[in-house]
Amino acid sequence: MASRVSPMESALPMKSIPPEVPKLEEEEKLAVVRQYHEEARTVDDFGASAGQTNEDIAWIRKNIKKRECVCFIQKPDLISDDPVCFCGYQKSDHKSLDKTKMASVRPTDTWTKDDHTKTSKTDAFGEIEFSGFGDKVSKYCRVDVDSDTETIVELMVNKWRLVKPNLLISVTGGASTFHLKTKLKDAFKRGLMKAALSTGAWIITGGTNAGVMKHVGEAVRDFGLTAKNQGQVIAIGIATWGIIQNRQELVDEKGKWPASYKITKEQNKKESFLDPNHSHFILVDNGTQHQYAVEIPLRAKLESKIANMKTDTGQDAVTVPVCMLVLEGGPGTLETCSSAVAKGTPAVIIKGSGRAADILAYAYQNSKEMEVEVTDKEGRVHKQSQTVIDTALELEITEKVKAEFTESELSRRVGWVRQCLHNRDLLTVFELDSRNSASDVDMAILKALLKANKNEVMDQLKLALAWNRIDIAKSDIFTEERLWLPGSLDDVMLSAIQLNRADFVDLFLDHGIILKDFLTPRRLLSLYNNINQKSVQYSLLSKLKSRKTRVNFNLEDVGLLIQDLLGDYYQPYYLTNSSFRYLDADIVLGDKTSTDVTATGGLMQTAHMIGNAGTAAIDPRMVADSTEFFHRPAQELFIWAVLLNRQSLAKLFWREGNEQIAGALVANALLNALKRHTDDAEQINSFTKDAVEFESLAIGILNFCYNTDERRAQELLIRELANWGCTTSVLIAVQADNKRFVSQTACQNLLNNIWMGQMSHDNNIIALLSSIVFPPMIFLTIKFRCEEKAKQDALIQSVADAKATVNKRAPSAHSTRHIELNRQETTVNEKETELEFHGPQKLTPLQKLKLFYTAPVIIFYLNVISYLLFLMLYSYILLVQFRSAFSIYEGVLIGWVFTIFVEEIRQVFMGTATSLRSKIASYFTDSWNILDVITLVLFTVGMILRFIPGDNFLEAARVILALNLVSFFLRILHIFSVNKQLGPKLVMIRRMLEDLLSFVIILMVFILAYAIASEAILYPNTPFDPYLLFYTIRKAYWTVYGELFLNELEAVDGVECTSDPLLYADHKAVRCPSTVGRYLVPVLMGIYILLTNVLLLNLLIAMFSYTFQKIQDKTNDYWNYHRFLLVVEYHSRPPLPPPFIIFTHLWQFFKYTICRCCCLLTEQSSDLRKKFDNKLEEKQLVQWENVIADNYRSNEEQAEYQSVEHQVKMSISRLDNVMVKIDELQEIQSNGQSLSMSRQSGMMNISPVVDRRLGALEDQMMHTYKALNWIMQSLSDSQLGTKPPMLPDLQKQRNKDQQEKEKQALEEKRLVQMLREKRIESHFKSRQQIYPGSTIHRFPVPDEKVLWEISFPEYDPVRYTSDFIINKSWADPLDLLALPQKERSQITFNAYDTRFNVNRKSNLDKGYQVKDGLPLNPIGRTGLIGRGVLGRWGPNHAGDPVVTRWKLDSSGNKVLQDNKPMLEFVAVKRSDNKEWAIPGGICEPGENAWNVLRTDFTEESLGSLMDDPEEKKRIEDKLNTLSKSGDLVFKGYADDPRNTDNAWLETHVFSYHDEDGSILQHFILRAGDDTLMATWQTMSTTMTMYGGHSYYLSLVAKKLDAAF
Repeated sequence: MASRVSPMESALPMKSIPPEVPKLEEEEKLAVVRQYHEEARTVDDFGASAGQTNEDIAWIRKNIKKRECVCFIQKPDLISDDPVCFCGYQKSDHKSLDKTKMASVRPTDTWTKDDHTKTSKTDAFGEIEFSGFGDKVSKYCRVDVDSDTETIVELMVNKWRLVKPNLLISVTGGASTFHLKTKLKDAFKRGLMKAALSTGAWIITGGTNAGVMKHVGEAVRDFGLTAKNQGQVIAIGIATWGIIQNRQELVDEKGKWPASYKITKEQNKKESFLDPNHSHFILVDNGTQHQYAVEIPLRAKLESKIANMKTDTGQDAVTVPVCMLVLEGGPGTLETCSSAVAKGTPAVIIKGSGRAADILAYAYQNSKEMEVEVTDKEGRVHKQSQTVIDTALELEITEKVKAEFTESELSRRVGWVRQCLHNRDLLTVFELDSRNSASDVDMAILKALLKANKNEVMDQLKLALAWNRIDIAKSDIFTEERLWLPGSLDDVMLSAIQLNRADFVDLFLDHGIILKDFLTPRRLLSLYNNINQKSVQYSLLSKLKSRKTRVNFNLEDVGLLIQDLLGDYYQPYYLTNSSFRYLDADIVLGDKTSTDVTATGGLMQTAHMIGNAGTAAIDPRMVADSTEFFHRPAQELFIWAVLLNRQSLAKLFWREGNEQIAGALVANALLNALKRHTDDAEQINSFTKDAVEFESLAIGILNFCYNTDERRAQELLIRELANWGCTTSVLIAVQADNKRFVSQTACQNLLNNIWMGQMSHDNNIIALLSSIVFPPMIFLTIKFRCEEKAKQDALIQSVADAKATVNKRAPSAHSTRHIELNRQETTVNEKETELEFHGPQKLTPLQKLKLFYTAPVIIFYLNVISYLLFLMLYSYILLVQFRSAFSIYEGVLIGWVFTIFVEEIRQVFMGTATSLRSKIASYFTDSWNILDVITLVLFTVGMILRFIPGDNFLEAARVILALNLVSFFLRILHIFSVNKQLGPKLVMIRRMLEDLLSFVIILMVFILAYAIASEAILYPNTPFDPYLLFYTIRKAYWTVYGELFLNELEAVDGVECTSDPLLYADHKAVRCPSTVGRYLVPVLMGIYILLTNVLLLNLLIAMFSYTFQKIQDKTNDYWNYHRFLLVVEYHSRPPLPPPFIIFTHLWQFFKYTICRCCCLLTEQSSDLRKKFDNKLEEKQLVQWENVIADNYRSNEEQAEYQSVEHQVKMSISRLDNVMVKIDELQEIQSNGQSLSMSRQSGMMNISPVVDRRLGALEDQMMHTYKALNWIMQSLSDSQLGTKPPMLPDLQKQRNKDQQEKEKQALEEKRLVQMLREKRIESHFKSRQQIYPGSTIHRFPVPDEKVLWEISFPEYDPVRYTSDFIINKSWADPLDLLALPQKERSQITFNAYDTRFNVNRKSNLDKGYQVKDGLPLNPIGRTGLIGRGVLGRWGPNHAGDPVVTRWKLDSSGNKVLQDNKPMLEFVAVKRSDNKEWAIPGGICEPGENAWNVLRTDFTEESLGSLMDDPEEKKRIEDKLNTLSKSGDLVFKGYADDPRNTDNAWLETHVFSYHDEDGSILQHFILRAGDDTLMATWQTMSTTMTMYGGHSYYLSLVAKKLDAAF
């Protein structure tokens, strides 16, 4: 069992315990703890970096440990002045020796990490700055080799603030420098960085500046820096502390921020530099120096820990996938790859990088796959592939391993290669120039992970979603043969929406997702309640939350937010529909129970809406998951995406919905409104860019519609949108200040039609004005559109009638069809005319008068004339008639202004908003309305003063009314908006006034500075009075305009002044300036004028010029927009101008009162709002808009494809491909000679199909040869020809070649069998690097150090006993390693243990050794002490049955191979390691071997068939018959990965052969509880089996004289 340290021991720093005191008292311990915490608090004085807080440093000091050697044991073979310890450090480096341990050390003692080192607070952490490599800074920390991985993960995630990865790429390979071809190196770098950047991966390497680690670092340097917008590449180097050169530069108890680290040209032996391009370093310390591979166990455990983390990808988060990247490498790389594959980690082999990688790639590409039929637990038959390694291939692999790594541990290294090939699905070979390989390394990595999860499609999809690799999803997951069930993609669809993966959402929509069935209230509410709490949207929703006691946001809150952003004119259906308002998000999302009475009542109403009313009780969850709740799901998601500024998703859902012009306008308005609620410049730019994009989409579709059908386009603008706030498209644009949209031709033509009313556009201004002055001219000069239309229709009808008459004379099928078409077209035109003009085609005089005086253009002219008369009257009164006596003119003026005031009140109440507050706020958004209010207030104040007796009040009234007249005159500027030339000038004036205001603020600083300074110099000690400020600023201000006051400043002759305070105190006399002031102030004035007149005034001119040019560039937009506002204003105005407008007001008020009392209020029709009574017509209009929008997008995509920019990109891509092909041809040409030589000397791997075809071709050639030979012989015998030539006997040669081939095959098989037997003898499986079912790494044991008799002083096995076996009935209750040596005799070894009723006698004749009370593995060292997962100390007896039958062909004959019959045996696929094995198991206490064989065979191979009593009896009878034929073929040690130094497996292998097939003929195999699959497999040497089972099969085959 793994050793543990008590909490008190872990809390105490080891160096604080005095070595001479063996045991501390309790108070002393507490004092040490207090001292430790005081030290932790002192880190506030550390110089941490900006990203590292003092709390982080304190945490590192408290939780991260280092390891030091505290017991010096000198190496006997190294004698020097400063002797060296077994830890590798010199004696002078041992600063913390433990005197107690030193006193008990003997020269013969073996140095071990556990006994002779201790941990203490780390003294190397902080940041590294690599000198000479720029300003790049990396983080580092020195950690103990036995550190808890949970602590290290917390260090990386919480202290180093690394974002959780979506992929972990573990790069392994050569640690020394090796050469890569330039193309392969570039492909490796590019692919690795693309995988890291696109998926958010962590890259883990060895961290040193050599070998594969250096290549990874160069990839980060070359490609990572070019993608700064995608974030930093996380490259974590896990290196051994003891081999880092210049590591002393990293040591500081307080941390270094940063540590200056130098990489020099001279590299010490057994040391390496850190790579400067890694972002983080974990330096693993086990107390030794110059020992490599120390970090491997901790790295493996850390990778496993990271692999168990969840990705930050929402509710569909998956565990972090891990992929190993193998580049070059030595024997250690083979072992590392073998261990990774055994754990289920996929590996990508970079072929062409050399050594280990090339060996693995060769083995993978030349091995074969065989499909076998297997049966699972339910009895279903599946086909599974199994890797086949023939004898020739294994011999080739052996030769390659031997050539690369010498003969040392040859069998073990070949075994690692075989183990890698056992899980073939976990291997992927990347070959740069191969057509069968992935195009880039990143694709190879990602596809390897998908291949590892090929049976879990949803896991594959979640991985692709986490990586955001739509290309992988399209090519490998969403294939044509795969069908997706309804609802299967709903969860990943929600995750894709939350993660803003628009490409994935689009892909899901194309493969079966129906938004109507997908979107439920629960899902929509979860989207709104998963908003970032730091975002502006979250803060706005929090402010508008309808009930502060609620935890989550309701849809009502969303509706309030939309209305707050757009204005009161927009009525979201989240507010108008009561079903949304009663949908309680707390209940739906599970934050509140459904017993809440109020909430349940609300859900009752919601259920009523969807048809569930009448039920006694309603489950809120059922209502929340209803798919009938939202009738326009695309619009719901579109609004969500716009509010959260998810532009790609917003465009996608906008495309999926209807009414796309309105949707784009709403999106534009929302984004522009959100922009006003944030100060973040980046967010503002994002909002602006996205708003402009939606604006352009709306404009593009509108223009496309207008070019197709003008009438329908205008109907789209004024159609009332029930789904978009009950407003219209044009009103949305106007309220959002969307000048570009309003300036479009469709809007302006609509505006022209509204402006002229029903009058024709051909009426000029002279005709209109003359008709206003002289009304009878209306009947003579004014044209009306309906009359013109009637004339045009009559002309068309006459032409049609004429054509019809001609066609009647010569009828034909074609003409008949033409007539029918014309009739249909005429009917449509008549219908359109009727819909458009709503009245008769011939107008009466009264109708003409009404249409004339209700036209907005006439209302405008009447109001202009009226206003001019009003100004004339007002001016006359002020100039002539404003006396103390009240005149009739003043009465008319007051009445006139009163009617203007009433009109302003009407405008307030007739606004588009709903609430009074919003109406008032909307009214004051117009600057002209503000001027109107100021004007009316001034007039009211002036008139009140006018009626107060007294000349002073009359004079004050005159002044105020004069100013009021100025404001009335300014109001007439509004009329100029209708003029294209003057309208934009008004905008320029307003913008320039804003510029002038900001300029005046700056100017006042200079004025005040100069005024006070000059006044203080000229007139010192001036007495204070209220006029001082006025006189001080007056001169400075007028100086700006050229009034210099030089006579006063210089006191020239002729200027009277005095120095008497009594005279100048009341400002009746001019004070003389001071002497100094006469000379100094003019100089100051010169500087002042230079700054104000030259600098500031020119600055003002530049500001005015910029404003002018900016508006001038958009003159048309500004004029069209303000003209639109003017037209809308006069369209809604009563026809009578002031003062007669009061009669219209009285009539409207009377009509409103009557209708209100009689409940007859109805919405009045308007030219700016059209509500369709015919729903079919409205539906057709919406469908037409959708079709036009689709065509517009198609045209845009086509235009983009044909654009010059796209063509240039395509040309560059083609050129790159051509250059790659040229490089390949050049490389092939340069390497042609070596390639031809390699073809002659090397062996070519031929696929089975090609091999069969070549064999058939040889047979045909042989038949041809025999036929020709017979013909020649016949001709010779008939004396018709000469004697046939002596041709070689091909058959003889063929037989000879076959004999040589068979001889070579036998020799190869013998060599391979020798290697396998050697692996068995050296218990190769028992020395696997990673112990099964754990992350424990064994201590590496070479082949030559396996035997106990061979000295191995460095041997430091890992201690491990699984918690799984503790307190199990079948396991020993004693932990011998935890007991003193004297107490270990409680267990009897090499005999039957009567105390525990366990047979501990070995099957081996020699038995096993017992040392220090512990049994020793009879074969030798395994690298691990304890029991692992085995229950018994010493031998654990097991039984393995090999059940066989002869393999028969379809005719019932035995299948032969090498003239020997082939066997089939029962094989099971283990559930713990996914390897094929013989069914068997470990003996229970007191159970003999045959019972184990019988029980496990029925349990594992026959599975649930034993549940049927009749079937069970039949099977047992057959097994009884079969058991009588059992033969023992092996009895002894079992090479098993679970073996340890103190616990191992010994087995009895029995062969049960059914000679004639009568017993096993009808056996139906089925997987049991401990297995995944069961099947009959062909016995062959090419199989890869668990443990030593392949060896047992060879013994059975040998016994039965069968092929193997």
